[in-house]
Amino acid sequence: MKYRRLGRSGLMVSELTLGTMNFGGPTDEATSLLMIDKALDCGINFLDCANVYAEGRSEKILGKALKRNGKRHEVLVTSKAFLPTSERPNDRGNNRHNLINSCIKSLKRLQTDYIDIFFLHRTDWNTPQEETLSALNYMVDRGYIRYIACSTHPAWRTVEALHIADRKGYPKFVCEQPPYNLLDRRIENEIVPMCQEYDLGIITWSPLAQGVLAGRYRTADDLPINSRATQKSIYAERITDVGIKIARRVRDWAKEKDLSPTALSVSWIIHQPAITSVIIGPCSPEHLDDLVASQDIHLSPENLAWFDTLVPPGTFVSDHFNSAGWQRPA
Repeated sequence: MKYRRLGRSGLMVSELTLGTMNFGGPTDEATSLLMIDKALDCGINFLDCANVYAEGRSEKILGKALKRNGKRHEVLVTSKAFLPTSERPNDRGNNRHNLINSCIKSLKRLQTDYIDIFFLHRTDWNTPQEETLSALNYMVDRGYIRYIACSTHPAWRTVEALHIADRKGYPKFVCEQPPYNLLDRRIENEIVPMCQEYDLGIITWSPLAQGVLAGRYRTADDLPINSRATQKSIYAERITDVGIKIARRVRDWAKEKDLSPTALSVSWIIHQPAITSVIIGPCSPEHLDDLVASQDIHLSPENLAWFDTLVPPGTFVSDHFNSAGWQRPA
Protein backbone atom coordinates (compact mmCIF):
# COMPACT_ATOMS: atom_id res chain seq x y z
CA MET A 1 0.00 0.00 0.00
CA LYS A 2 1.25 3.48 -0.85
CA TYR A 3 0.62 6.52 1.37
CA ARG A 4 0.14 10.21 0.65
CA ARG A 5 0.18 13.35 2.81
CA LEU A 6 -3.28 14.53 3.80
CA GLY A 7 -3.11 18.24 3.08
CA ARG A 8 -2.01 20.60 5.83
CA SER A 9 -2.43 17.91 8.50
CA GLY A 10 0.81 16.17 7.62
CA LEU A 11 -0.91 12.82 8.23
CA MET A 12 0.06 9.99 5.90
CA VAL A 13 -2.97 8.13 4.59
CA SER A 14 -3.32 5.11 2.33
CA GLU A 15 -4.19 5.75 -1.31
CA LEU A 16 -7.30 3.67 -0.72
CA THR A 17 -9.80 4.51 2.02
CA LEU A 18 -12.19 1.86 3.29
CA GLY A 19 -15.73 3.21 3.00
CA THR A 20 -18.15 1.67 5.48
CA MET A 21 -21.53 2.81 4.14
CA ASN A 22 -22.53 -0.76 3.20
CA PHE A 23 -21.69 -2.17 6.63
CA GLY A 24 -24.81 -3.04 8.59
CA GLY A 25 -26.89 -2.54 5.45
CA PRO A 26 -26.29 -4.63 2.31
CA THR A 27 -23.26 -6.20 4.00
CA ASP A 28 -23.96 -8.13 7.20
CA GLU A 29 -21.96 -7.65 10.38
CA ALA A 30 -19.85 -10.81 10.13
CA THR A 31 -18.74 -10.01 6.58
CA SER A 32 -18.14 -6.37 7.51
CA LEU A 33 -15.87 -7.35 10.41
CA LEU A 34 -13.94 -9.69 8.13
CA MET A 35 -13.43 -6.97 5.52
CA ILE A 36 -12.24 -4.40 8.05
CA ASP A 37 -9.56 -6.82 9.26
CA LYS A 38 -8.67 -7.69 5.67
CA ALA A 39 -8.39 -4.03 4.65
CA LEU A 40 -6.06 -3.28 7.56
CA ASP A 41 -3.94 -6.31 6.64
CA CYS A 42 -3.65 -4.84 3.12
CA GLY A 43 -2.23 -1.63 4.60
CA ILE A 44 -5.33 0.57 4.46
CA ASN A 45 -5.13 2.96 7.42
CA PHE A 46 -8.03 5.32 6.63
CA LEU A 47 -11.58 4.26 7.53
CA ASP A 48 -14.45 6.47 6.41
CA CYS A 49 -17.78 6.49 8.23
CA ALA A 50 -20.74 8.76 9.04
CA ASN A 51 -23.46 8.96 11.65
CA VAL A 52 -26.21 8.23 9.09
CA TYR A 53 -24.69 5.15 7.46
CA ALA A 54 -27.12 2.28 8.03
CA GLU A 55 -28.78 4.43 10.72
CA GLY A 56 -25.68 4.26 12.91
CA ARG A 57 -24.99 0.54 12.47
CA SER A 58 -21.90 1.18 10.35
CA GLU A 59 -20.28 3.11 13.20
CA LYS A 60 -21.18 0.35 15.66
CA ILE A 61 -19.61 -2.32 13.45
CA LEU A 62 -16.48 -0.27 12.88
CA GLY A 63 -16.15 0.37 16.60
CA LYS A 64 -16.62 -3.32 17.36
CA ALA A 65 -14.00 -4.32 14.77
CA LEU A 66 -11.33 -1.97 16.12
CA LYS A 67 -12.02 -2.92 19.70
CA ARG A 68 -11.77 -6.60 18.80
CA ASN A 69 -8.54 -6.37 16.79
CA GLY A 70 -6.93 -3.76 19.06
CA LYS A 71 -5.86 -1.56 16.15
CA ARG A 72 -7.79 1.63 16.93
CA HIS A 73 -4.63 3.69 17.45
CA GLU A 74 -3.01 2.35 14.27
CA VAL A 75 -5.68 3.77 11.96
CA LEU A 76 -7.49 7.00 11.19
CA VAL A 77 -11.25 6.97 11.72
CA THR A 78 -13.64 9.54 10.30
CA SER A 79 -17.25 10.39 10.89
CA LYS A 80 -19.63 13.05 9.65
CA ALA A 81 -22.66 15.08 10.65
CA PHE A 82 -25.25 17.23 8.86
CA LEU A 83 -27.91 14.92 7.44
CA PRO A 84 -31.12 14.35 9.46
CA THR A 85 -31.02 11.63 12.09
CA SER A 86 -34.61 12.04 13.32
CA GLU A 87 -37.79 13.99 12.59
CA ARG A 88 -36.80 16.62 15.17
CA PRO A 89 -35.93 19.92 13.46
CA ASN A 90 -32.59 20.42 15.21
CA ASP A 91 -31.21 16.92 14.64
CA ARG A 92 -29.68 18.03 11.36
CA GLY A 93 -27.47 20.73 9.89
CA ASN A 94 -24.19 22.28 10.99
CA ASN A 95 -25.51 24.20 13.98
CA ARG A 96 -23.72 23.90 17.32
CA HIS A 97 -26.51 21.81 18.86
CA ASN A 98 -26.48 19.12 16.18
CA LEU A 99 -22.73 18.92 15.62
CA ILE A 100 -21.84 18.43 19.28
CA ASN A 101 -24.69 16.01 19.95
CA SER A 102 -23.90 14.04 16.79
CA CYS A 103 -20.22 13.81 17.67
CA ILE A 104 -20.90 12.54 21.20
CA LYS A 105 -23.27 9.87 19.85
CA SER A 106 -20.74 8.83 17.20
CA LEU A 107 -18.01 8.47 19.83
CA LYS A 108 -20.26 6.11 21.78
CA ARG A 109 -21.12 3.99 18.73
CA LEU A 110 -17.49 3.87 17.64
CA GLN A 111 -16.38 2.92 21.19
CA THR A 112 -13.58 5.47 21.05
CA ASP A 113 -12.47 8.59 22.87
CA TYR A 114 -11.76 10.58 19.72
CA ILE A 115 -12.53 10.82 16.02
CA ASP A 116 -9.46 11.51 13.89
CA ILE A 117 -11.22 13.56 11.20
CA PHE A 118 -14.74 14.94 11.60
CA PHE A 119 -16.45 15.98 8.37
CA LEU A 120 -19.27 18.39 7.67
CA HIS A 121 -21.26 16.03 5.44
CA ARG A 122 -22.62 18.93 3.39
CA THR A 123 -22.58 22.70 3.65
CA ASP A 124 -25.42 24.26 5.67
CA TRP A 125 -26.92 27.38 4.10
CA ASN A 126 -29.04 28.05 7.21
CA THR A 127 -26.19 28.24 9.72
CA PRO A 128 -23.47 30.92 9.67
CA GLN A 129 -20.07 29.32 9.25
CA GLU A 130 -18.81 31.21 12.31
CA GLU A 131 -21.18 29.13 14.46
CA THR A 132 -20.19 25.89 12.75
CA LEU A 133 -16.46 26.52 13.13
CA SER A 134 -16.93 27.61 16.74
CA ALA A 135 -18.60 24.29 17.50
CA LEU A 136 -15.83 22.36 15.76
CA ASN A 137 -13.24 24.37 17.70
CA TYR A 138 -15.02 23.43 20.95
CA MET A 139 -14.81 19.74 20.06
CA VAL A 140 -11.15 19.93 19.07
CA ASP A 141 -10.30 21.70 22.34
CA ARG A 142 -12.00 18.94 24.31
CA GLY A 143 -10.31 16.14 22.39
CA TYR A 144 -13.50 14.80 20.81
CA ILE A 145 -12.01 15.29 17.35
CA ARG A 146 -8.48 15.90 16.11
CA TYR A 147 -8.98 17.39 12.64
CA ILE A 148 -11.90 18.90 10.75
CA ALA A 149 -12.88 18.56 7.11
CA CYS A 150 -15.70 19.16 4.65
CA SER A 151 -17.52 17.02 2.13
CA THR A 152 -19.09 18.05 -1.18
CA HIS A 153 -18.74 21.77 -0.45
CA PRO A 154 -18.53 24.52 -3.07
CA ALA A 155 -14.97 25.80 -3.44
CA TRP A 156 -15.91 29.35 -2.43
CA ARG A 157 -17.65 28.11 0.71
CA THR A 158 -14.54 26.18 1.78
CA VAL A 159 -12.32 29.21 1.19
CA GLU A 160 -14.71 31.38 3.22
CA ALA A 161 -14.39 28.91 6.12
CA LEU A 162 -10.60 29.03 5.88
CA HIS A 163 -10.64 32.83 6.07
CA ILE A 164 -13.00 32.80 9.07
CA ALA A 165 -10.72 30.30 10.79
CA ASP A 166 -7.78 32.63 10.16
CA ARG A 167 -9.58 35.57 11.74
CA LYS A 168 -10.97 33.67 14.72
CA GLY A 169 -8.08 31.32 15.41
CA TYR A 170 -10.24 28.26 14.76
CA PRO A 171 -8.93 24.99 13.30
CA LYS A 172 -8.93 24.77 9.51
CA PHE A 173 -10.24 22.09 7.20
CA VAL A 174 -7.52 19.61 6.25
CA CYS A 175 -9.34 18.03 3.32
CA GLU A 176 -12.42 18.02 1.09
CA GLN A 177 -14.38 14.90 0.19
CA PRO A 178 -16.11 15.33 -3.19
CA PRO A 179 -17.65 12.87 -5.65
CA TYR A 180 -15.22 12.01 -8.43
CA ASN A 181 -15.10 9.40 -11.14
CA LEU A 182 -14.59 9.21 -14.90
CA LEU A 183 -18.25 10.08 -15.50
CA ASP A 184 -18.26 13.23 -13.34
CA ARG A 185 -15.02 15.24 -13.52
CA ARG A 186 -16.34 18.65 -12.48
CA ILE A 187 -14.15 18.91 -9.38
CA GLU A 188 -11.27 19.55 -11.78
CA ASN A 189 -12.69 22.99 -12.58
CA GLU A 190 -12.64 24.67 -9.15
CA ILE A 191 -12.36 22.21 -6.25
CA VAL A 192 -9.06 20.61 -7.27
CA PRO A 193 -7.30 23.97 -7.96
CA MET A 194 -8.67 25.35 -4.67
CA CYS A 195 -7.36 22.36 -2.73
CA GLN A 196 -3.97 22.68 -4.40
CA GLU A 197 -3.77 26.40 -3.60
CA TYR A 198 -4.78 26.01 0.07
CA ASP A 199 -3.01 22.69 0.69
CA LEU A 200 -6.11 20.58 1.33
CA GLY A 201 -6.22 16.85 0.79
CA ILE A 202 -8.83 15.36 -1.53
CA ILE A 203 -10.61 12.15 -0.50
CA THR A 204 -12.99 11.13 -3.29
CA TRP A 205 -16.23 9.18 -3.13
CA SER A 206 -18.20 7.14 -5.73
CA PRO A 207 -15.18 5.99 -7.79
CA LEU A 208 -17.29 3.48 -9.74
CA ALA A 209 -20.04 6.01 -10.48
CA GLN A 210 -22.41 4.02 -8.31
CA GLY A 211 -21.59 0.75 -10.02
CA VAL A 212 -21.90 1.96 -13.60
CA LEU A 213 -18.14 1.64 -14.24
CA ALA A 214 -18.27 -1.86 -12.75
CA GLY A 215 -20.76 -2.83 -15.48
CA ARG A 216 -23.70 -3.31 -13.17
CA TYR A 217 -26.30 -1.56 -15.38
CA ARG A 218 -27.53 -2.45 -18.88
CA THR A 219 -29.69 0.64 -19.43
CA ALA A 220 -30.80 3.60 -17.31
CA ASP A 221 -34.32 2.15 -17.22
CA ASP A 222 -33.31 -1.41 -16.34
CA LEU A 223 -32.21 -1.17 -12.71
CA PRO A 224 -30.97 -4.39 -11.07
CA ILE A 225 -32.99 -5.57 -8.08
CA ASN A 226 -31.48 -4.34 -4.78
CA SER A 227 -29.11 -1.97 -6.58
CA ARG A 228 -28.59 1.41 -4.93
CA ALA A 229 -30.41 3.07 -7.81
CA THR A 230 -33.64 1.37 -6.69
CA GLN A 231 -33.39 2.82 -3.17
CA LYS A 232 -33.60 6.58 -3.71
CA SER A 233 -34.42 8.89 -6.60
CA ILE A 234 -31.12 10.78 -6.24
CA TYR A 235 -29.31 7.48 -6.84
CA ALA A 236 -31.44 6.60 -9.86
CA GLU A 237 -30.81 10.04 -11.39
CA ARG A 238 -27.08 9.27 -11.57
CA ILE A 239 -27.60 6.34 -13.94
CA THR A 240 -27.50 7.54 -17.55
CA ASP A 241 -27.37 5.71 -20.85
CA VAL A 242 -24.41 7.85 -21.93
CA GLY A 243 -22.52 6.84 -18.79
CA ILE A 244 -23.34 3.17 -19.38
CA LYS A 245 -22.08 3.41 -22.97
CA ILE A 246 -18.78 4.90 -21.78
CA ALA A 247 -18.49 2.21 -19.08
CA ARG A 248 -18.72 -0.44 -21.80
CA ARG A 249 -15.76 1.15 -23.59
CA VAL A 250 -13.79 1.12 -20.35
CA ARG A 251 -14.71 -2.53 -19.83
CA ASP A 252 -13.58 -3.45 -23.36
CA TRP A 253 -10.27 -1.58 -22.90
CA ALA A 254 -9.72 -3.30 -19.56
CA LYS A 255 -10.41 -6.70 -21.13
CA GLU A 256 -7.77 -6.06 -23.79
CA LYS A 257 -5.25 -5.32 -21.03
CA ASP A 258 -6.39 -8.27 -18.89
CA LEU A 259 -7.52 -5.87 -16.17
CA SER A 260 -10.64 -5.58 -14.05
CA PRO A 261 -12.75 -2.55 -15.07
CA THR A 262 -13.39 -1.95 -11.38
CA ALA A 263 -9.71 -1.78 -10.48
CA LEU A 264 -8.97 0.23 -13.62
CA SER A 265 -11.58 2.87 -12.76
CA VAL A 266 -10.15 3.31 -9.27
CA SER A 267 -6.60 3.41 -10.59
CA TRP A 268 -7.59 6.19 -13.02
CA ILE A 269 -8.53 8.36 -10.03
CA ILE A 270 -5.31 7.56 -8.16
CA HIS A 271 -3.40 8.81 -11.21
CA GLN A 272 -5.15 12.21 -11.24
CA PRO A 273 -3.37 15.33 -9.90
CA ALA A 274 -3.90 16.34 -6.24
CA ILE A 275 -5.94 13.25 -5.26
CA THR A 276 -4.95 11.97 -1.82
CA SER A 277 -7.10 8.86 -1.44
CA VAL A 278 -10.05 7.08 -3.05
CA ILE A 279 -12.91 5.78 -0.93
CA ILE A 280 -13.77 2.22 -1.91
CA GLY A 281 -17.01 0.64 -0.70
CA PRO A 282 -16.71 -3.14 -1.08
CA CYS A 283 -19.69 -5.38 -0.43
CA SER A 284 -17.69 -8.60 -0.13
CA PRO A 285 -14.11 -9.77 0.53
CA GLU A 286 -13.79 -10.65 -3.17
CA HIS A 287 -14.88 -7.15 -4.14
CA LEU A 288 -12.30 -5.74 -1.73
CA ASP A 289 -9.55 -7.80 -3.39
CA ASP A 290 -10.59 -6.47 -6.79
CA LEU A 291 -10.48 -2.86 -5.58
CA VAL A 292 -7.13 -3.24 -3.83
CA ALA A 293 -5.68 -4.52 -7.13
CA SER A 294 -6.00 -0.94 -8.44
CA GLN A 295 -2.75 -0.20 -6.61
CA ASP A 296 -0.82 -2.41 -9.03
CA ILE A 297 -2.01 -0.75 -12.24
CA HIS A 298 0.23 1.77 -13.99
CA LEU A 299 -1.38 4.12 -16.51
CA SER A 300 0.88 5.92 -18.98
CA PRO A 301 0.26 9.48 -20.21
CA GLU A 302 -1.06 7.92 -23.42
CA ASN A 303 -3.47 5.76 -21.42
CA LEU A 304 -4.74 8.76 -19.46
CA ALA A 305 -5.18 10.74 -22.68
CA TRP A 306 -7.43 7.96 -23.98
CA PHE A 307 -9.70 8.34 -20.94
CA ASP A 308 -9.88 12.08 -21.69
CA THR A 309 -11.40 11.28 -25.07
CA LEU A 310 -14.26 9.47 -23.31
CA VAL A 311 -15.11 12.27 -20.87
CA PRO A 312 -13.07 15.47 -21.38
CA PRO A 313 -11.49 17.03 -18.26
CA GLY A 314 -13.90 19.11 -16.19
CA THR A 315 -17.04 17.70 -17.84
CA PHE A 316 -19.63 15.12 -16.80
CA VAL A 317 -22.16 12.67 -18.18
CA SER A 318 -23.56 11.61 -14.79
CA ASP A 319 -24.53 14.05 -12.03
CA HIS A 320 -22.99 12.91 -8.75
CA PHE A 321 -23.46 16.33 -7.15
CA ASN A 322 -27.24 15.94 -7.21
CA SER A 323 -27.37 15.46 -3.43
CA ALA A 324 -25.53 18.74 -2.80
CA GLY A 325 -28.16 21.24 -3.91
CA TRP A 326 -25.68 23.77 -5.29
CA GLN A 327 -23.94 22.33 -8.38
CA ARG A 328 -26.56 22.17 -11.10
CA PRO A 329 -26.08 20.66 -14.57
CA ALA A 330 -25.80 23.27 -17.34
